[in-house]
Amino acid sequence: MFQHLYGDVYYWTERHGKPQTTYDWNSYAIRIDGANVFALVDPLPLTDREIRQIEAIGTPTHILLTCNWHLREGEIYRQRWGCKIYLNALGLSEAETRVDGTFKDGDRLWDAIEVIHLPHSGWGEETAFLVKQEKGLLIVGDAVCGGRADIGVPDGEIGIFTTQLAAISDRQKARKSLVGLMKYPFDAICFAHGTPIRHQAKAALQRFLDTNTLS
Repeated sequence: MFQHLYGDVYYWTERHGKPQTTYDWNSYAIRIDGANVFALVDPLPLTDREIRQIEAIGTPTHILLTCNWHLREGEIYRQRWGCKIYLNALGLSEAETRVDGTFKDGDRLWDAIEVIHLPHSGWGEETAFLVKQEKGLLIVGDAVCGGRADIGVPDGEIGIFTTQLAAISDRQKARKSLVGLMKYPFDAICFAHGTPIRHQAKAALQRFLDTNTLS
């Protein structure tokens, strides 16, 4: 289902997991009118109806990846719309496709999206995007997740998947990366996996940091 999320940000989902504990994988579409940019983030498959909904808003121009493993349908959409695929430069050596552009920590894409590198979060190139619309929206890939019935994380809270946790070699350093997010201005947070949090997201992140998950 393709739907509005926040400001000029939209998202669509794909259900995964066992029938009793399904949860969402998510992708995002960010319209930046001043730069004539319509960027997709970690793009999942789209139905014909969802494609029509996206094209009614505009033609996608770019694909931003939070990590290499989230190319998903990016190559297909490059062929369909001519999108340029961007990845954190730290992941370039392991890229799964031809990369058209790179970014690094602190970059401000189109003066609208700030790049935040999350070191020690499992994947070396793990990146979050701060969308500077309204009170601020933070898009996170695999570093943490939103509500997921399969691992007992309720909607409105933040957790971390067991596979991601196992990939972290130094949990204290991973926690420090997440603590660093608290300095950025955002009220909403969304994830590659799990239910987005539309309001008071910093409080939810602080509650997660207050647990002993990454201690």
